[in-house]
Amino acid sequence: MKQSLFIALSALGLMLSASADTPASLVLISEIRGTINPATADYLKSSIHRATEAGAEALIVELDTPGGLVSSVELMSQVIDESKVPVVVYVTPAGAAATSAGALLMLSSHVAAMTPGSHMGAAHPVDSSGKDVPGAMGQKILNDVVAYAKSMAEIRGRNKELAELIVSKSQSFTAQEAASKKLVEVLADHETDLLNKLQGRVVESKSFGKKTLNTSNARVERVDMTIGQKLLHLISNPNIAAILMTIAMLLIYVELNNPGVQIAGILGVILLILAFMSFQSLPIRTGGLILMGVGFIGMFSEVFVAAHGALAAGGVLSFILGMIWVVDPSQTSERVSPMVYIPAGLALSIGAFTIAWFAARVKVQAAEALEKMGGSGAMGLHGYQGKVESLAGNGAIQSPFGKMHIRGEVWDFVCEESVKVGDAVQVQSVDGFKLIVKRI
Repeated sequence: MKQSLFIALSALGLMLSASADTPASLVLISEIRGTINPATADYLKSSIHRATEAGAEALIVELDTPGGLVSSVELMSQVIDESKVPVVVYVTPAGAAATSAGALLMLSSHVAAMTPGSHMGAAHPVDSSGKDVPGAMGQKILNDVVAYAKSMAEIRGRNKELAELIVSKSQSFTAQEAASKKLVEVLADHETDLLNKLQGRVVESKSFGKKTLNTSNARVERVDMTIGQKLLHLISNPNIAAILMTIAMLLIYVELNNPGVQIAGILGVILLILAFMSFQSLPIRTGGLILMGVGFIGMFSEVFVAAHGALAAGGVLSFILGMIWVVDPSQTSERVSPMVYIPAGLALSIGAFTIAWFAARVKVQAAEALEKMGGSGAMGLHGYQGKVESLAGNGAIQSPFGKMHIRGEVWDFVCEESVKVGDAVQVQSVDGFKLIVKRI
């Protein structure tokens, strides 16, 4: 009896020791609030990359969105499909919505979850003003999104008939309705409840095969957007993106109609690049590289163009924005820190403005020296002084025409008043091979 009790206690001790030594699983949580756009697509991609690197049990995406760009949610669906960790999309808190592109994102997830009091649906495609796309093009877009929604529901084992109605008829469902109609798998009141209900669930995907989730006692870490993603998320609102594009075109128009303004031109180019990034017409990393290039051009052009610091300021702004977006957080956990690009921006600003000040000062001094000694204008004669050598007219004592000696050469001249031989005159301009002068 004592021996059996000893063996049982030893086994219990070993189990407790093994349990204590076994690290808790890790679950990462990211959060998407607002429109779905290139920034949220980049954020999801970087969150999945971080979860994969950390060996996380799953990535939970807390969602509350009115919708967004179909192109962005299609990219997010591809990223989820290729993910090496299960992705759970969780509509929370109560009152939150996954409508339009958000509903499509839920259909694409490995596990869809909702908080009671939330809702999903209404994914009929519309244009940027919120209106139906008319004609054959509208029908083509609708059919394409319907097929996309049905295919996502089918591969995740969800109700593809209702997925079609969500798009074609803009149907919406409460959390309880979505769960009962097999559009979502889990109803959870809060984060802890969700982790407990995910415990033991088997998730299957071509990327990681079958996986049984171990989440009930998981260690939870949150993944925040980078500064670049937050800034891009802000400007990716369709209305803000359209305003950026409009302002960019106006500034470029002003520059083309008023050559030499410079500040309008460089700001227009910067806003145009940002608008293309917002509309997902330009990849974020490519946009960052282009912005850095524009920054270099702006800063170095200040040395050669008297822009009173406008080109330098625009160049520094463009270069800093480029540094924020040039590193892809979905490929590496390393990124340019604010502790680097803020001091770098200040140093570049001081350096660029100092060089611009010296360049402007040299130009002013050169202009003053040139004005003093002469030699500007056509043929380098403006400002030079000479003497009247002879006058036109047989033996005229005074005349506004004649020949003058200047710079070791004899030129024909026309004066604004009559002059005498030996008078000092100064060149005002050149008309062909004739000098226009005034008497000193």
